[in-house]
Amino acid sequence: MKKINELLRNLDIKPIQYEKNGKATIVTTKENKYVVKKNTSPIYDYLNQRTFGYYPNTKIVGDYEITEFIEEPAIPNDQKILDLISLTALLHTKTTHYKPIEEYGYQDIYDTIKGNLKYLKNQYDEKMDKIESEIFMSPSSYLLARHITSIYNMLKFCDDSIEKWFEKVKEEKKIRLVILHNNLSLDHFFSDKLISWNKAKIGPPIFDLYKLYQNSYYFVWEEVMKKYLASYSLKREELDLFYIMISIPFPLENLSTEYQAVEAIHKQLDYMDKTSHFLEQMKKTSE
Repeated sequence: MKKINELLRNLDIKPIQYEKNGKATIVTTKENKYVVKKNTSPIYDYLNQRTFGYYPNTKIVGDYEITEFIEEPAIPNDQKILDLISLTALLHTKTTHYKPIEEYGYQDIYDTIKGNLKYLKNQYDEKMDKIESEIFMSPSSYLLARHITSIYNMLKFCDDSIEKWFEKVKEEKKIRLVILHNNLSLDHFFSDKLISWNKAKIGPPIFDLYKLYQNSYYFVWEEVMKKYLASYSLKREELDLFYIMISIPFPLENLSTEYQAVEAIHKQLDYMDKTSHFLEQMKKTSE
């Protein structure tokens, strides 16, 4: 806190209240509020170079960033998700570049997904072995056992699809990359501005879509994708990879109560159902 006080004093900011919020400190003055936290990314200079200024007023002082606090406007979430995806398309448009496959390869993406699928299959196998040894199934065990075939089918679909995808792209010479916000959610979007850039990195554009989908799959994603694709066209191999990634089931969690376990399985089933519906609708629009 002493360090923060010194930084604020040098900027002639006079706090009257402090509030901890995770790794950040919210500072209140008579006129404004600020968010103070460690600066872990040099992203702002690059965004300015690419004329993408859709982030809060931010000052970098030493190892800290001091950001203008933005109040949440009263916008329905159905509209907010469309505004967010439009801004994401603009970010990708402004920062698109290409690199040789040797520098950022499809092989790494393929290996990561294959390893993840193998881990998940082993995890679900071990869970089912344990369930089959139970004399009396718990509610969560019974729920999972009833639907395990659907989960295995989804894992098989993803495994087959990533093989077909890699067969198509392994001879490519270049890959399209963008600046990824890499932490997209409605919680990080206020008044047409993106906050929380500390995880930003370079990667394929669909990685941002994947993160956002996982955080907001319960929206009508056919409309979300339509909005995005109207501004930023994806290649067939990019779309296919996005569809594979969002289809991968969740890993099993070590939860402390039976209620939490049942809730987690219900979430998995709901996610799979909504994702299957979304993929069916996207297939119809592409025919």
